[in-house]
Amino acid sequence: MSNPKWLALHSVSFPVRIFSALLTCISMSLITVLNKYVPVSERMDNTYYTPFWSSLVITVLIYLAIVIFLMLPLSLFADAVSISVAQRTRGRIHPVVSVVIGYVLLAGLSGVLFSLFVFRGNTFLYMDAIRQICIMTLIFLIWQYILRAGSYWLQHNKQAKTG
Repeated sequence: MSNPKWLALHSVSFPVRIFSALLTCISMSLITVLNKYVPVSERMDNTYYTPFWSSLVITVLIYLAIVIFLMLPLSLFADAVSISVAQRTRGRIHPVVSVVIGYVLLAGLSGVLFSLFVFRGNTFLYMDAIRQICIMTLIFLIWQYILRAGSYWLQHNKQAKTG
């Protein structure tokens, strides 16, 4: 593992998955709540607006359920697919491309499963949910890669100081 691009091809440890899932939930919740937030100066009279923190807590819980029940189990499948693609096409395809292929499958599969269970089979009538889960999957992948690269850097930095 001397080359950082091969870092993406090794299976991610479960604590890194859990922590990246939490960071994904917090990131997506902040994006969603800040997008829907109405400043006090622009609020209309006699209209109820939910407070920022309660909206944040509710969206974190919703995204946490989606990530725990859909993305975490399916990310194991995505890692297996990406490692399999990389081993079969060793040298012909960049390793990061195989990871992206695996996580695109994860995004599509989790989006369709979410739409099937939540919207009772009307999968393509609610494309916004599928789009949002695809963005969540991308953020999940980015957090995994950042955490893996950070732990890799810390291990090698510690070895350089002690060695």
